[in-house]
Amino acid sequence: MNTLQDLTILDQLDHLNDMITQTEEFKRYCKYNYLMNNDSEVLEIVSEFKRLKEDFEEVQRFGKYHPDFTTKRREVNQYKKKLDLHPVVMEYRRAEYQLQALLDEVLFHMSEDISENVNIVSDNPFFTKESSGGCSTGGGCSCAS
Repeated sequence: MNTLQDLTILDQLDHLNDMITQTEEFKRYCKYNYLMNNDSEVLEIVSEFKRLKEDFEEVQRFGKYHPDFTTKRREVNQYKKKLDLHPVVMEYRRAEYQLQALLDEVLFHMSEDISENVNIVSDNPFFTKESSGGCSTGGGCSCAS
């Protein structure tokens, strides 16, 4: 590649980045990311959860026979549930998932334009390419399964 091609690609990437940052998914993610890092109630729950988790890890070193093992584990699980069910945390996770889905889709379509053989790592089954078969199926390498 030459310098002009490199600059063209970088300009196109900047344009794509600008387009993504204008989406509702990105704006929603930024809003809830801000709240996660600045909401006093969420910060307090996270802080207490971390403290309880550290206490439990200390007890866990001695195994389930430690007298406080069950109590500490229950406290951690209850606080984890409290954290998971907090509206800001729930919306943050939803926004994070939606933004990730958008990015997965963009990468999938970009890779399709480059080559059918580009490997895309994604948890979303809609954006993974079906393989033609490998050793385990007897397809790609002509071996018997």
